[in-house]
Formats: sequence, structure tokens, C-alpha cells
Amino acid sequence: MNDNNSGKTPKNNRQSAPGNEPPRRSRAGVVWLLIMLMLGTMLLFKTCGPDQQQELNQSGFEHRLKEKSIDTILLIPAGDRVFNIEGKLKKTGTSENREFYITRVVMSEELEKAMRDSGATVTVEADSSGFWNFILASVLPVVIILAVIYFISMRQMRMNGHGAMDFGKSKARMIPPDELNVRFSDVAGADEAKEEIMEIVEFLRDPLRFQLLGGKIPKGCLLVGDPGTGKTLLAKAVACEAGVPFFSISGSDFVEMFVGVGASRVRDMFDQARKHTPCLIFIDEIDAVGRSRFSGWGGGHDEREQTLNAMLVEMDGLESRNGVIVLAATNRPDVLDPALLRPGRFDRQVVMDLPDIAGRRQILDVHVKKIKTDASVDLDVVARTTPGFSGADLANLCNEAALLAARRGKEEVSQNEMEDARDKVSYGTERRSRKINDRERKLTAYHEAGHTLVAIHNEYCTPVHKVTIIPRGQSALGATFMMPKEDTYTKSKLELKAMMAMSLGGRAAEEIVFGDITTGAAADIQHLTDIARKMVCQFGMSPLGPVKMGDFTNHPHMRIDGLPPDGISNETEREIDLEVRSLINEAYESAKNCLTEHRDQLELITNALLEKETISINEINIMLGLVPDTAEETAAAAPQASADAENTGNTTNDGEAEA
Repeated sequence: MNDNNSGKTPKNNRQSAPGNEPPRRSRAGVVWLLIMLMLGTMLLFKTCGPDQQQELNQSGFEHRLKEKSIDTILLIPAGDRVFNIEGKLKKTGTSENREFYITRVVMSEELEKAMRDSGATVTVEADSSGFWNFILASVLPVVIILAVIYFISMRQMRMNGHGAMDFGKSKARMIPPDELNVRFSDVAGADEAKEEIMEIVEFLRDPLRFQLLGGKIPKGCLLVGDPGTGKTLLAKAVACEAGVPFFSISGSDFVEMFVGVGASRVRDMFDQARKHTPCLIFIDEIDAVGRSRFSGWGGGHDEREQTLNAMLVEMDGLESRNGVIVLAATNRPDVLDPALLRPGRFDRQVVMDLPDIAGRRQILDVHVKKIKTDASVDLDVVARTTPGFSGADLANLCNEAALLAARRGKEEVSQNEMEDARDKVSYGTERRSRKINDRERKLTAYHEAGHTLVAIHNEYCTPVHKVTIIPRGQSALGATFMMPKEDTYTKSKLELKAMMAMSLGGRAAEEIVFGDITTGAAADIQHLTDIARKMVCQFGMSPLGPVKMGDFTNHPHMRIDGLPPDGISNETEREIDLEVRSLINEAYESAKNCLTEHRDQLELITNALLEKETISINEINIMLGLVPDTAEETAAAAPQASADAENTGNTTNDGEAEA
């Protein structure tokens, strides 16, 4: 019975759910019609007049007075001794229609005497045009502007599902489980996370099984992971698999400009959820409202703190909320308030890591089903050559491959499109139209050949798979691509030294061949300096010993250049600089010795680059007479390591990227 009851949503609940109300007829059209009728009536009242109306000047009016052809005179003051005159002319001939006239005169004694002598009926009336002019020119525009603002705001509130006085209501949108259409099979590359969150699904399906044993399901679950790892997708899959209503809201929807609105919306959201138990509440980007409360001197954002306090009370307060499970997602768990993360609120944290090789293959299987591919596509190679890619990156890769195939006039996506899309996602589009002179082109070829040759002759380097001198991205004039044999999470001292020597292979080749150096190695130097300083200060790989020296806080939204002192004396800082310089000099000498010893191979690789612009590891092995370690090394190149660029004046990212 629990399965049947928990798997369906009552009809009356779905009818009363937010966002399912029948659409209301907008009254804006009726109001606008009334405004236009009012305006038209005022203009008609102001400008209406008989069909036959003559406009006379003052001399013509005086002439008519002398002829005694004017029947009535209506004097309307319009200024100092200035009058607007309206009236009727005496009927002429046998026609009974009288002609109306209008004029504007300056009153004088002679004109007054002429009007008295004409025998016309003279009437003086107060001037009412000033009032109507004031209404039309001043009041009416203000009324129209206010009406427009009012109806636009009302329309916006109706679109958001709230009325004018409902700004304190929750913006959470209830999504019935039959509208989600997301299963656990659609969430690939996160097997551990799915297993950990499966308990919530089992409880929502059959809560009695847990209650009989005295167990309590976690009240909240926090999904933590890098952007694009599938946190929101996993939350939808949980709601769909459990078959319960799913309330979705963003953390930024709570905080508004009005004080107290956020706390009111939190309370209203949980009130709605209690009416639809069992259910799930999903708060995306909870760090927008769940940041640590300010403590210390100065002020803080009191509205955000009130919203957070209301959420803390609703999640674990005096009132029971059985059957309401809160899921939240964030990529900044370090900034959340400790009270929000304690057991009883968010009892557990589910980490959504970047997928490994197997996970990337599973994600590619999901996204490749949406595009047409031919038999040449090898997803194992694509998975191996995309370390550090998230699920969103892999989805973008498949989409870019389909776009490239369509642009090239193909009916199916081949392996070439998959590889080109991978390189484009990582480093940007090839810029073959960039004009490069022969000197810089030759310099770039030697530089990339230096990287390649040092990596080939060092057994601790990540294997090279493709070298190119085609410009790519904003400033990269060439690149050496690497592909690891497998995902690695640690580096040995010899591997780090090999990475440094490979990074300096381009600078060493410039000095050996040209006897001069260029700015193209700026990114190489930055990369290897960072490795050397971490070897000394963080990894303890120097004569200074295993001592942490400096602050290595890795803030995801802040770039920190250098290592600020962390209780380090001036003498120790000098020793650190000397050890860093020693490691770099050792790597540079190693690169120069390798290139000097294999100078003939450097020339072969350079000439091949100048001729073909892009060469693979298979071509390099055949050219140098080397035997590859494995057959897999003949696969396509990968954007794992070096995105090296030689650019006069600009620096680019170069060197092997850490997994």
C-alpha cells in the first residue's frame, strides 16, 4: 500500500498546486478601452462644433458688424482685452440654416460701440479652456503613465503566478513526477553518488520498512560538486524514481529588496510541501542564501540572515516535517553556514566528482545516442583523451561534433569530428586565417619540436600524441597535445621534473637553434615556476624537508599570484627562492642536453611541422625510427597537457595540465 500511495499524487493536490491554476482573463484590454473612450470624449467635447463654421479675422468681424449681419456674439475672455468670439450669422436667403463663426479680437472702445450698434445679442462667458488645457496637458499624461506602469507590473506578477499582494509567497514550482522524465539511467558517470542517494528513493517508496526498524531517513542531502557534474540532473532523477512531487526553486529566489520577504517565502514553501507529503524540495545554488552569518564589527546583510534563520527553523525546528526531504546543490560548500550542515538538517553530503575514464565513457554513451555516428567513432579513445572533462563538457563536445559534421556536409559524425570538437572545446577554433610570417612560423615549429622531443626521450613524461603549429584560440600559435595512459591523481618527483623539462623544451630549442630567446615561452615559465614552488613549499620535495611553507588556498573564484608568507622568516624565503631556481635550472639543463644530443631528430620534426603543420605520434615514431610502447599510442591527439603558444608580447597557457 505504501508503494501505491507514495507513487501517485492526489488529483486535488495537483489541482491546488502552484502553477496549475486556470488562466485568468486579463482585464487590461477593457481598461485600455475605457481610457481611450475617455480621452476621445474629452477631445470631442473640446473640439466639436457645427459643420458650418467660418473663421473671421478682426477686420472681417468689424465689417460684418457694420453690415449688421451678425445675430449673436459670445465673448470668451482669453487674455488682457483679448477675446475669443463665437456666434451665429443672420440667416440669408430662404435657407433656415444659420452659419456659425469664430474669431479672435482685441477689444477697443470703437469695437464695443460697433457691437452695440449692430443690434446683435451680446453675451459674456467665463473662459473654461484653461481647465481643459490643464487636464489634457498635465493630468492626463501622468494618469496614462501610472496606468501603464501598474498594468505592466500586474502582468508580470501574473506571469510569475502571484498577485499584487503575494510577493511573500514562495516561487517554488511543483513539478509532478510524470513530467520529469529523468531516470537514474540518464545520470551516467556518478555511480557512487547514485548508490548513496538511493536510500532516499527507497524511503520515499516504502517508508514503513525503515520506520519498523527505528531508522530515520536523512532530512536533507547536499549535492556538492564542480559545475557541470550533474547535480540538478541527479535531483530530478531522485524525484522521478521515487514518484513524488518535486518542488524546485533557486536560492536567489528567496532574497528580494523587501525586508522579510525571503523568510516569508521559506515558510510558505515548506507549508506547500507539507500539503503534498511525501515530496522533495530542491534548492539549487543554495550558497546564495545559505552563506555563513556575519559575526564581528560592522554590518551585514540582515535580510539574508533572516532568510537563513527561517530555513534553519523549517528544516529542524519545533514543528515536525515528516515526509519532506530537502535536496540542495552547490559548488561552494566552504561558504555555507555550519548550522545548515549539521546533522538533522543536511545530514549527508553527496560529492559529485569529475568523472574518470569509465564515467566519461558512460556519459559519452548517453549523449552519442542523440547524434548520428559512423563506425569510425571510438568512444574509448575519446574518453581517454578528455581527462578533467565534466558531464556538461562532454555533452558540449558531442554537440560540437554534430555541428562540425553538418558544416562539412556529412551525414554522420566520424572520429575526426569528435577529435576536432574535443580540441575546439579545450583550446578554441583553429585560426588558419591568421597571417604569420615565415620567421615566426619557423620559430614556432622549432619551439613545438623542442617540447615534443624532450617528452619523447623522457620516460616519466606524459606521452605525446599530436603536435601542431596551426594557431588556435586567441593567441596560441602552436600546441603540443599529450594523452595519459590512465587517470592519475598523484605525481612523483621524477614526473614533476620531467614536466618541467618538457615545458622548457621550447625555450631550449630557441636558444640552441637561433642563439636567441623570445617571449613565446612566457606561459611555459609560469607553469614550471608554479610546479617548482609547490615542490619546495607544499610537496616537501627539496633539501628544505617536508615542511609546508606558505598559504596554498585554492579559491575557485579568485586568482592568487605568488605564495603569501605564512609565518615564514626572511631567511627561509630566500632559501625557498634558491631551491626553486635550482630546480628550474636543473630542468633547463636537462632539456638543453636532450636537444643537443638529438639535434638531427629536432630538425626532422621541425621540417615535418613546416610541411604538414600537424603531425601525430605515429608519424613521429616512423620518422625517428622509434617503436611505440603500445598500439594505443597511435590514437588521436588529446588536449591533456600542453597548450603551448608562441606569441610576441602575449602569454598563453602552456605546459601539462594536472589531472
